[in-house]
This record gives sequence, structure tokens and C-alpha cells, in this order.
Amino acid sequence: MKNVIALAALVAVAGASVASGDVITSWVNFGQPGNQAFSSVGTQAANVTGSNLVRGSGLTPSAASNAFSASNWQFGDSNDYFSFGFTVDSGYAVNLESLWIGMRSSNTGPGLMGLYYNGDGYSSALATFDMSPGSVFVNAIVDLSALSGLTGAVEFRLMMAANIAANGGSVSASGTYRVGDHFDGANFSEMRVTGTVVPTPASMALIGLGGLVAGRRRR
Repeated sequence: MKNVIALAALVAVAGASVASGDVITSWVNFGQPGNQAFSSVGTQAANVTGSNLVRGSGLTPSAASNAFSASNWQFGDSNDYFSFGFTVDSGYAVNLESLWIGMRSSNTGPGLMGLYYNGDGYSSALATFDMSPGSVFVNAIVDLSALSGLTGAVEFRLMMAANIAANGGSVSASGTYRVGDHFDGANFSEMRVTGTVVPTPASMALIGLGGLVAGRRRR
């Protein structure tokens, strides 16, 4: 499990070991009603195409200011998730650094959420988030530096990691979980993943070959 820095309510915690990096993709939740069909991509790096923040088909949209929200969470349901990510252009790769996110569960919403990704078929959590006692905002910076050399389509999913509500009881159909901007104690910033975009070795080899051919022609 990767290093997670969690900020409950308005308490800021510095995370010197987590680099901010360049924004690979961000998502616009500020000003949204919560029950929108999706949250659109904000910033995206060159040679990357971001994917909208969307719900799995098992969830029900729910109202929540400046957020993306849903109810009807059920543990173990493969259709109950929030999905977001990006696609890397051919000839490039992404080395990730971190995910910046803010989130909140209602008292009868999910008590433990996990971050998963398609690189291992969503089989193991990259990080987990304790949402207890409920109705308290949790801001997190997740260290994703172990994910490097990513190519093609990259998808992350937020799913329930345990069958327990934020108040310690049972999750109800009306219980909600939302995501939104990250708050550092003074400033809000868009939900985002950071890192660097680099040419792949094969692409670099082609660039070098092109330069060699051009040099021979000049001579």
C-alpha cells in the first residue's frame, strides 16, 4: 500500500516526501451540483488525453455542492465505483507522482474506500481512505510514484474496500460518498494526478535515428 497523507476536516499536514509534479490530468468539481452525469477534465498535459470522472452503473447520482457524488453503494458490486484516468499518446509514457483529492461520506455511506487501477485488473488497493466517523471531509495526497512507464489507457477506480459504514454500522442505500477538490488548510485545488510525461525508449531511438540520417545527408 502506498503512502497516503490524510487531512481530516480543515487540518493541514505537510507531506515533504510527496512531490507535487506537473498536472497530468485534473477534474472540475467546483461549482457542480454533485449529481451531474460526469465531472469534466480540466488541465491535461501535452501528449495525454484525460477521461471524465464518471460513476459505475450501479450507483445513483446524489446532490452535493462542489463535488461528484453518489448513493446506493454496495460492497462487492463490480458496478459501484467512481472512474477517472487518462490515455497516453503513442510514443510517450507517464511516470506518476501523486493523486490529490478531497472526499466525504455521510454517516451511513462507505466507511473505507480504496483506490484501484487497471494495471492489475483492480485487484489490490493502491491506497485506502478511512471515512469515519462520517460527514467529515478527508483530504489526501496519495503517493503514486511506483506507477511509472505507463502507456495507453490508464484508469483508476474508487471502490468500497470494506463492508462497513462511516459510522461503524451498515451501509444504507441512501448513504453517500463524494469526491471534490483537495484542501490544504488554506487553498483549494482541483482533484488531480501529477507526474511527468516522457518519450518512450523506442520513440527516443527513432528521434536519434532521424538525427543521424539528417546528419549524413548534410555531409
